[in-house]
Amino acid sequence: GKEKLGRQISLVMKTYLKPAWYSHLVYFLETLHSCFRRFVVGQCTEAVILGLLCMGGMMLLRFPYASMVGALIGFTALIPVAGAYIGAGVGAFMIFTVSPFQSLLFLVFIVILQQLEGNLIYPKVVGSSIGLPGIWVLAAVTVGGNAFGLAGMLLAVPLCSVLYTLARQGVNARLARKGLSS
Repeated sequence: GKEKLGRQISLVMKTYLKPAWYSHLVYFLETLHSCFRRFVVGQCTEAVILGLLCMGGMMLLRFPYASMVGALIGFTALIPVAGAYIGAGVGAFMIFTVSPFQSLLFLVFIVILQQLEGNLIYPKVVGSSIGLPGIWVLAAVTVGGNAFGLAGMLLAVPLCSVLYTLARQGVNARLARKGLSS
């Protein structure tokens, strides 16, 4: 019934809001939906890729618990910036119970994998999906994490993407009205 609920909310907004306010609110909500959807799809895609690369590398190097640690790394990669390292710490502890030396090799493997993922995969998958420069992603995660903890880290990037998109479009629209180019 989400379509029916959407029509009802739209009807209420059209009834009680001025047409200009209604169109601005609809535009904002559409931008919000688009940015959050692109962020979630990008993050999930990146997490699956990282988890599969970790599992494949661990199987190739014959580390214990390859599938379990790969799934853990993929799941914790949903936490921006620090997630994969949290998973790596837990994975290293699991491997440590079998072989302390392999645990150290696993940490080296994860650092190399994170460098490849952070410099090649993440910018292509997530960065291009949300349209936000890397410095703004880092700032959003830092501020969101300090202000609201884990939930802030997860929500700050798409919210920053919304604000960035709205600001960019607003500036471009004003420049166009003045006859200037961006």
